[in-house]
Amino acid sequence: MLSNMGDGMLLPEMLMEIFKPLISASDSLPALLLIAFIIHVLWFCGLHGANIVMGVVGTFTLTNLQMNQAALAAGEALPAVFAGGFLDNYMNLGGSGATLGLAIAMAISRSAHLRSIGRISVVPGIFNINEPILFGAPIIMNPILGIPFILIPMLNVTIAYFATSMDFAGRVVALVPWTTPGPLAAFLSTNFHFGSLFLALGLLVLSTLLYLPFLNIYSKSLIAQEQVDKVAKAATA
Repeated sequence: MLSNMGDGMLLPEMLMEIFKPLISASDSLPALLLIAFIIHVLWFCGLHGANIVMGVVGTFTLTNLQMNQAALAAGEALPAVFAGGFLDNYMNLGGSGATLGLAIAMAISRSAHLRSIGRISVVPGIFNINEPILFGAPIIMNPILGIPFILIPMLNVTIAYFATSMDFAGRVVALVPWTTPGPLAAFLSTNFHFGSLFLALGLLVLSTLLYLPFLNIYSKSLIAQEQVDKVAKAATA
């Protein structure tokens, strides 16, 4: 039978042995940085980076989650950092690009355009839905906002990886819906670990602060354009 090999090893067990090096490699900082980079470069180009990349990577995160759950049940140390919704907890705060921080900053922008987009994007962003800000700001093909959009998630996963490795934050042992607000998802998925909650909140604040300089540059160009449009409209009135 295909389900049982000659040496008594079940086919799923044999496949796990074959792919074990890949699974181990996936639970590393270089792998996380590469995943974050590819996802956000694809998004910047107008492609749904998360759907494209996580279709492949999801297999490894679920396997790592299973390893953590088995270790938890056995009373052993949890082995995997990059498991389950790790990226949703810390990288995707507000959606790809950690854009909840950007939405908050935009909501108080001097630019009328950015302010209106920011205000309608905050509530969806809390639940990790960020299409209004991706296409409304826009971030897609925007070289000014594209820089932090790509780099901030990479910084977030770096901080989260080391914080989890050093046990400041808990390791993921449960799946929660992707629409769960990031800090709450981090708290619930790590079995109510307060370090995870504080880490996610800290990364949200950091993301907001890091987006601000780029937003200011972009808003100045929009404000100048808005002034030109007002003058032109007054001249034709």
